[in-house]
Amino acid sequence: MIITCAVTGSTLTPSMSPYLPVTAEQMITQSVDAAKAGASILHFHARDPNDGRPTNDPAVWQTFIPQVRAQCDAVINMSCSMGATAEDRASAAMVMRPEIATVIVGSMNYGRFKKAQDQGVTEFQHQWERDFYGPDSHHIVTQNTFFKIDRLIDIFLEQGFLMEFECYDVGHLYILEHHLKKKKLPRPIIVQFLTGILGGIPSDIDHLLHMKRTTERLFGEDTEIFTHGTGPDNMRAAAYGALMGTSIRIGQEDNVTERPGRLYKSNAEQVLKIRTILESLDIGIATPQEARQRLGLPQP
Repeated sequence: MIITCAVTGSTLTPSMSPYLPVTAEQMITQSVDAAKAGASILHFHARDPNDGRPTNDPAVWQTFIPQVRAQCDAVINMSCSMGATAEDRASAAMVMRPEIATVIVGSMNYGRFKKAQDQGVTEFQHQWERDFYGPDSHHIVTQNTFFKIDRLIDIFLEQGFLMEFECYDVGHLYILEHHLKKKKLPRPIIVQFLTGILGGIPSDIDHLLHMKRTTERLFGEDTEIFTHGTGPDNMRAAAYGALMGTSIRIGQEDNVTERPGRLYKSNAEQVLKIRTILESLDIGIATPQEARQRLGLPQP
């Protein structure tokens, strides 16, 4: 199976872990080490190196993506979730030209205040973090309108990017079916189960099996499914995904705590942990070359 490592995200913050990569040097080192540990896809967000806040500024992306490409052969996967319009969300990807670009399917109450609760963090280094998890976070709806999703798919089709569709709940699979009925996408279709947020489906095995069966019923066998959970259950969700026969995602974007009182010290540590679990079950790990072949991507 394919292991994706989500190196850093947009909803966990520097106050939660000193090991969360923020600067270009940290991003490069942790990404390359994760690839050496067995991750064949690296999924990225970008952060302002001064205070760690999420950004989609192409100038920030430029500080680490080229170096990661130069130092490892992992597939580059860029999050395209920031921006009021589809064009805003695609702007950095248009500059960086990733092999895979993400499309979030469906609107939801993200409940990001729960991220701070799950990590047990009440004191923050930066004002933006206090605002990010404060009372206003109870009012925020992540808006992925039908128009925005449709337009983003068209942009990425025009650019020839492979797309990864992030589905937070079973209803999002039907939204995706609605869009793909009108589009001619190259196969396989990549569907990522993003589970465990307050506004989406939990990471329990019965829910994951329901998501998998629904995906296979809607899109057929020519689909690459990835399972990942957010929060402290991310490793358990990955193990469930492995047992279901899907590929998986782990990483510091989704969770920084191995167990109460112990932080993961790197992305590579997470990759090595799930790799140990998979290999103990005699489940093979795809190389970057094998991942590209399965996904229909050209070899570098």
